[in-house]
Amino acid sequence: MKWHCHTFSLAKVLIVACILTPIAAAHADTILTLDGNFAAPDYAFYTYTDTKGVVESNVPVAPYITNLNGGGYNNATFVTVCYDFNSDTPIGTALSGTVEQVSYFTGTAYTEIMESTYLDNELVDDGGLNAPLAIRGAISLAIWELMNPSSTTELTPFPTDPASEFYETQAANAVASGAWTTGDANLYPTWVPADPAYQRFGLIAVAPEPPTLVLTGLGLLGLALIVGKSRAVITKM
Repeated sequence: MKWHCHTFSLAKVLIVACILTPIAAAHADTILTLDGNFAAPDYAFYTYTDTKGVVESNVPVAPYITNLNGGGYNNATFVTVCYDFNSDTPIGTALSGTVEQVSYFTGTAYTEIMESTYLDNELVDDGGLNAPLAIRGAISLAIWELMNPSSTTELTPFPTDPASEFYETQAANAVASGAWTTGDANLYPTWVPADPAYQRFGLIAVAPEPPTLVLTGLGLLGLALIVGKSRAVITKM
């Protein structure tokens, strides 16, 4: 089964808090697979009226759940953002590509990636998978429009979501002023497909494995007990 980037989304709340992970891989040969359950609640949909008054229904919005193998990634589950509006990607099918830092891109594509990674970060700050649908939708449409000029499925004119314009301006200002740097952008590398007919993805975060969550919980519990004992000792003194 194939989907178009603008006709699907993910509402599954698998990650309570996104863990930002710097990814050092560049030109790393990888295999990316999108979650194969093309149905609610795995995928959610956003409806808006564009700037020309056309109602765009059931538009999918980031973030999504993907799996990455190869290039140092051992069956890692990522939260990702689709970068190319209206590009096909077979759901549940393994796709070959590479993971690239922002320095891999040149010209307008470099600027597009810089601005889009700023909005990846904004999406994380707003809750990631738990962000309100309206925010996820506006940021997703902003990213798609920013990336549209370098996309193999470029649309002219682009069906602009009025709510996305604020985010586009915010991203452009942050990059132009230097408030958002290449170091910041490198926290969100881009997965580039070997076949340019498919879409690019921004890699946002690694989903914590259940054992990691358990160990983290036990560690915090142990710390709480130690602090509690320390306070008890201090009280008695």
